[in-house]
Amino acid sequence: MIVDGLALAASALLISWCAGLPARSITQMALSTVAWIANIAAASAFVIAGVFGLAGCEERLNLGDLAGLGPASLSVDALSGLFLIISFGVAIPVLAAAAAPANRRRPRLPAAVAIALAAVAVVLTTDNLFVLLFGWETLTVAFYLMAGYDRELPGRTGGSVVTVVFGKASGAALLLGALLLVARSHTFMFTANAVDPRSAVGQAAYALLLLGFGIKVGIVPAHIWMPRGYAAAPGPARAVMAGVAVNVGFYGMWRTVNVLGPPPVWLACVALIVGGVTAILGIAHAAVHPDLAALISWSSVENAGLITAGFGVALVGVAAKEPRLVAAGLVAGTAQVMTHALGKSALFVSASAIEQATGTTDLDRLGAVVRRLPWAGTGLVIGSLTLAGLPLTAGFASEWFILESLMQQFRVSSLAMQLSTAVSGALVALTIGIAAVTFVRVVALTAFGPARMGEPPMDPDGARVDREWPYRLGVAALVAGCLGAAAFAPLQVRLIGRGLAPVVGDQAAGANAKPWVLQPVYADFSALSPTWLWIVLPGMAVLIAGFAALFAGRNPFRARRVVPWSSASPGVDRGVGYTSFAYANPVRNVLSTVLLTTTELVKPSDGPGARAVAPLVLTYRVDVVDLVERYFYRPLTAAVLFVSRSARRLQSGRLDAYMAYMLIAVLAVLAVVIATS
Repeated sequence: MIVDGLALAASALLISWCAGLPARSITQMALSTVAWIANIAAASAFVIAGVFGLAGCEERLNLGDLAGLGPASLSVDALSGLFLIISFGVAIPVLAAAAAPANRRRPRLPAAVAIALAAVAVVLTTDNLFVLLFGWETLTVAFYLMAGYDRELPGRTGGSVVTVVFGKASGAALLLGALLLVARSHTFMFTANAVDPRSAVGQAAYALLLLGFGIKVGIVPAHIWMPRGYAAAPGPARAVMAGVAVNVGFYGMWRTVNVLGPPPVWLACVALIVGGVTAILGIAHAAVHPDLAALISWSSVENAGLITAGFGVALVGVAAKEPRLVAAGLVAGTAQVMTHALGKSALFVSASAIEQATGTTDLDRLGAVVRRLPWAGTGLVIGSLTLAGLPLTAGFASEWFILESLMQQFRVSSLAMQLSTAVSGALVALTIGIAAVTFVRVVALTAFGPARMGEPPMDPDGARVDREWPYRLGVAALVAGCLGAAAFAPLQVRLIGRGLAPVVGDQAAGANAKPWVLQPVYADFSALSPTWLWIVLPGMAVLIAGFAALFAGRNPFRARRVVPWSSASPGVDRGVGYTSFAYANPVRNVLSTVLLTTTELVKPSDGPGARAVAPLVLTYRVDVVDLVERYFYRPLTAAVLFVSRSARRLQSGRLDAYMAYMLIAVLAVLAVVIATS
């Protein structure tokens, strides 16, 4: 099935390329439709391969010796099978929604998506570091193509450049880490115990590999590419990038632990702290951002932090030789990976239709989305509730798993790991609380809120997306996944446990307690049953409604209409209501230290006599700043520019000077090689 999936992705690439050639519009649309169908078939083939891998029916595609780089193959074991099911199981409804006729205005977009799908499959199935790097760089190219597809629009070029720069940085970190391993094992094959992870070389290789994978998923300080890259990509491509492709970074982290074994203590502590800081920084910006697409993108940063915190618990367990703690962290992290894939795909698919229909993603201009676009609005609501971690959604159990795993710090003896786990737990708890506030803004004010004054009119072509059956099938499948993962959470945990068997053995089975009850691997610590909540909460709602109808003495559902209150201030028109900006203002003030919130009362600089024509209008402007960008990347950029300007002086144009530079470089390399040999 791996070969079939790659062949189908290649055919989608070829067909989509042909669709971009000059031809009649009907021909282009037909070819684009076929290309999207080929992508869906490729994703389905990869899901089947993942199912076979989980079932123990291993499939192997031998790639030969790769000119002396070691034997290589594409194969599916339980771990790669699990991530194939997660990534491409989400990809199928995402691609179905993208295949809606109203989304076929970009005939060559399926080609970039096909490259991304093939690269993800290669990374998830290879057992050779060289092939992994090839797939990784190919995925970077696909991200660049998707982010820069609409390059004629403002901001797209910069977003695609930032995306490819950080993609190359992640590839460079992986290359350096892989070379350190190859220097000891003399093969590019994944070889367990190839290097002592507590030696200097082993620690450097471990850190570089995790850094390379972490850059792709958007951990601090490499998170700044994610909001820009996602915002630059077309609507259908954002869900592919965020819900499908980014999972290769988490797979790489899991596989690194499987291959290298116990990490140094300092690396486990760094992973915990970085995860907590990434989560709180991501949700802080998501809570106050005025743009829907940017809010969803910053939420991806938050989820990367949550997943990394769970992974940090697993690193602590490996370092402390506590197998059940390893299982607790990886079960929590993997459950959150599934939640993020489902919820983020639903949000981006819905936001794409909303943007096409209204021409904007400004939250202050959007309202009554559920009434105007019922299918896109439903996806927006369920996706928001899922990422907010509310009951009856997949996010409730996964975030509970992460918090419970972070509470196990008393099971290790190292003070450094105990303190790091406690700090990360506090940051994650605060993050989850703010996430609920963040997505209440989306649900209450954007999905169910009143129509805004000056709201953009509905574009007929864009609104048609919400009425087309491929789009509705995609949204329905994603919504069913967000809710079904909670209703059948024990089955989800069994699936995760089977996939994690190469790393934790049968320890993950402890996450299932009594039938339909979950626990954080450790028995008698705590328990939760998302399945029973699906029975109890609706039953309680029906019971309360019945009592209200029985004892109210009149029809409790009768609507009482009154004139709405808008404001006591003169000059404020009715119908403005409580805006998204105003709702986020308390968060801006409470988290002003993290967001560097600045406020300014702006007086317009009109020409002479302007006040005589119209009254003076003052504007209240509030800005937030990314701490990492201001205090890390801006000084770094200034330093790099200074060095580059200084280096220009070396370009004298003299051949003897250039020969001297080369001689100095060769001597420096020889000195390093001799010193490290």
